[in-house]
Amino acid sequence: MKLQCWKCGIKLQEMRTPYSRYEECSACKADQHVCLMCKEYDPALSDACREDRADYVLEKDKANFCDFFKPRPGAYQQKDDSQALEARARLAELFGEEKPDAEAEQESKAESEADRALKELKRLFGDE
Repeated sequence: MKLQCWKCGIKLQEMRTPYSRYEECSACKADQHVCLMCKEYDPALSDACREDRADYVLEKDKANFCDFFKPRPGAYQQKDDSQALEARARLAELFGEEKPDAEAEQESKAESEADRALKELKRLFGDE
């Protein structure tokens, strides 16, 4: 079974099933025992789960203790950000600002949350 991280799309070759609740993606550190990664996940349903015996899970992207979890190949859905980038460019033009660079947008997304937090701490304490 070829699995990918539901968040970043990297192949999860080193992980063995059954997943423990603590499994993380080695690249983006996203939890992997989550509803979004499960075969039973169906956003068209009211509780987003086809398993009627499963407990309700509020945060579908956070690790949970569901006993019915089965990893789903193809859980990663690449997002199309072209409309958002176009809207940002039009807003920048409207307010007379520089248009955002598409490459800069991609780089900022690639920067991890931990990297941004560390950078902010360094900026606050004058280490940068």
